[in-house]
Amino acid sequence: MVNTNYNFNSVLSLKPLITVLKRMIAEGKLGAKRLYQGIINDIEANPVLLEPIDDETVLQEHYELIETLLSTIFTPSTGAMEGMYAIAFPFRSETVYTSPSFKEQFLPNDSREIVVPDNRTNYSIAKASLNLAYNLIMRKFYSWDVAAIATSVHTFPDKETGLTKYLELRLNAQFVDVNLDNDKFKLPTNYTAQRSLDMDELRKTFPLENFRFEGLVVIDVTDVTSEQVIAEIKNTLLNVNAISDVAVYEQMQTHIQTFLGLKDVTVGITPFIKINDHYIYSEQYYRNSLLFKTHRSQAEKYSITQLAKQIFETTDQPLLYTDLTEQNSKQHELLKYYNEQGARSLILCPLKGNEGELIGLLDITSEQPARLKYNHLVKIHSAMQLFSLALEKNIQSLESQINKTIKEHFTAIQPAVEWLFTEAAFQYLQMMQENDSAKIPSISFEDVYPLYAVIDVRNSSVERNNSIQLDLLEQLQLVHQVLEKAAAILEFPLLKEIRYKVNKYIAASSEQLLSDDELMIYDFLQKDVEELFTHLHLTQPELHKLIDNYRGALDPQKNIVYHHRKKYEDTLTIINNALDRFVDREQAQAQKFYPHYFERYMTDGIEFNIYIGQSMAPNRPFHEMYVGNLKLWQLLMLVKAARLTHALEKRLPLPLQTTQLILAHSIPLSISFRRKERKFDVDGAYNIRYEIVKKRIDKVHLLDSDERLTQPGKIAIVYSQQKELNEYLAYIEYLQSENLLIGDVEHLELEELQGISGLKAIRVDVNLEGDQSPTIAEAAKVAAKTVLRK
Repeated sequence: MVNTNYNFNSVLSLKPLITVLKRMIAEGKLGAKRLYQGIINDIEANPVLLEPIDDETVLQEHYELIETLLSTIFTPSTGAMEGMYAIAFPFRSETVYTSPSFKEQFLPNDSREIVVPDNRTNYSIAKASLNLAYNLIMRKFYSWDVAAIATSVHTFPDKETGLTKYLELRLNAQFVDVNLDNDKFKLPTNYTAQRSLDMDELRKTFPLENFRFEGLVVIDVTDVTSEQVIAEIKNTLLNVNAISDVAVYEQMQTHIQTFLGLKDVTVGITPFIKINDHYIYSEQYYRNSLLFKTHRSQAEKYSITQLAKQIFETTDQPLLYTDLTEQNSKQHELLKYYNEQGARSLILCPLKGNEGELIGLLDITSEQPARLKYNHLVKIHSAMQLFSLALEKNIQSLESQINKTIKEHFTAIQPAVEWLFTEAAFQYLQMMQENDSAKIPSISFEDVYPLYAVIDVRNSSVERNNSIQLDLLEQLQLVHQVLEKAAAILEFPLLKEIRYKVNKYIAASSEQLLSDDELMIYDFLQKDVEELFTHLHLTQPELHKLIDNYRGALDPQKNIVYHHRKKYEDTLTIINNALDRFVDREQAQAQKFYPHYFERYMTDGIEFNIYIGQSMAPNRPFHEMYVGNLKLWQLLMLVKAARLTHALEKRLPLPLQTTQLILAHSIPLSISFRRKERKFDVDGAYNIRYEIVKKRIDKVHLLDSDERLTQPGKIAIVYSQQKELNEYLAYIEYLQSENLLIGDVEHLELEELQGISGLKAIRVDVNLEGDQSPTIAEAAKVAAKTVLRK
């Protein structure tokens, strides 16, 4: 068909077409005899036309008759409808019959040779021809059920618009017969269609020079520009940066121009990206926006966003404005922005997300009035969903990048402060576009009120040391029993030395045990004693029972006596787990009052910090009563925690108790996120004093006394200002009225801490036996009244 560089042996023949027409008549096809019999008779009256035609003069002498025959394939009316088709020699560039539009596109200078615009297209058509030729061979000689038609899509320049158009060439070889043309060539036998064959194998097995193709190939050409451009748009939009990348979007603009058939239109896309429930206007995401390509203030961008939402509040359909003037732009304020840019016709396409919210605008403009018409509106409507999906994917990708940045540079963030981390991550991603060495912005909150409390297991360190001592003593006593029996039956100097050490360690373990002593004793037991007992077990059968009893008393994983310490650690785990679940449940309720930051640390008990202030929730009105509400909630939570751990005592392996402490601080401070430690810390010299106080008050004693401030069954509140005392006394009075706190409030002076003076405290008993507590709503009401009285 075209110059393929393949060795086709082909010739034009009308005989295969005549054979098909005769078969249709013989099969009794409706109207076939009336339509075709006369033509067949005329052809048969000219025997030269039934032979292969390789002389061009034959075509010229019988042109009208041949054209009549060929019109049975393409009716004259097809030409009237500007169909693009041709009939050509089998697998050659030379045509016999063409429609006017085919001739205009492919036959320059009144030639009969098909000319394609580039070598790539030429090669692609040649490859399709080769595949088709081998299909004919397989059909004819092996009865394979393969197509006699091949299709391929190619780009061609549109002479009118200068744009690219896509044409599908359909090569139909049903009127081509193939025969062997070399007696010496033997067809392979038993060639079955069990697998696909590549072209190299076919050419090697069936060299084309051994075959002769006779007949004609029908070429039908269809404009598939719309379908192909939609596919190209889809592929382009797969690029995650398709919305914001200028180079990618230039391709997109070309695709849309081709799709609409208009070269002089401008395409823009404006995403409306929401982060933390408000719109983010970043230059990176508006490089391809028509609305935001000129410098506009944040307020003006927000106004434009709202205008776009108004237009498409009740419709998902694109809108067409064929003649945009200053006067008719007044029908909606958004239109004036396009008019100011010189747009005289406009298509606006709403891009909406899964939940129906407007996430962007696709806009197409022309400087010519009426350049954009209804048919363009219909076309672009069919592609809108692709842009909506791409924009949603772009936004989801941004959210994923933000979350990844937060995890890499921050930590698992609480919802109350997540919005600021999200904005910092977003800013960082924007800066990284310009500078690879950009630093993550700092995270800080100004003027927040701190609340601190701790629920501590009373004398936990003492109890831990006691349990270690008891376990060590038990293990050393067991070792001593074995050594006493061994000394009675053996004269072994090393035995005496080890027995001496055991007695020394028993004496040391009976008194206050230092950590270095503890490590030394365990090392002695693991090495010296174990090595000796292994030897004695092998050589002294009478010691088997005692050594086995000793080893049976050891924990199988830790290889030490672990009875008392297990009781202690199990007790601590039960208390901590109960407090952990309790605080989680209570904190979920507290977040409903007002968003605040809450962090806790599990130690021998639980320690927690709370920060609350306007800067943490800039979109919500703030009042000090929210701080008071949280303080009362905190006090009430400690009451409940004291009751909870008291109720647990009967079920604990060891009867450990908890103490409850609050640090009152009424002055707002500033906090910043420390990335290394992945936590918030206070800023400023005076604020650091607050942190120092937190670290030192849990072990503080009363002034001139050995008594600790914190005591089981009580809540202690440390303060430094009179207004703090007054506030907490009001809360205590309320909880006493609810029978949650009982007895008189103790007013206490505290010992001076290193670098800290002026601290005082109050202490009050918890009613550990009661089972009623006020609701959250009741507590909030009291807190509000207390704050409003101040």
